[in-house]
Amino acid sequence: MMLLSLSTVLLLFFVWTFSRQRFHILSLLVCLEAVMLSVIVFFYSFSLLYSFSSHLFLMILVFAACEAAFGLALLVSLLRLRGTDMISAMSFSGWFAKNSCSWKSS
Repeated sequence: MMLLSLSTVLLLFFVWTFSRQRFHILSLLVCLEAVMLSVIVFFYSFSLLYSFSSHLFLMILVFAACEAAFGLALLVSLLRLRGTDMISAMSFSGWFAKNSCSWKSS
């Protein structure tokens, strides 16, 4: 029961921290991983407390691993495209302006 309440508090804290991140995408991804780990601990303690099967726990663990790989791949792509991991560099108005081809009709 203690593990369940601790994971709930950690989940709420990491969601709050995730909502407060406004500068770097890498710190945003680290907070997202902390949220996923607290969700994994929550479901693991829930399955131990109520003796459920661990299939949901394994599915969330696989989802967290895939989400981490996808997030890091997007971060590398953004770093190659923009040269920075600042969230302010992701404005939609100038997203394609730097690396787009200009089509001129002749």
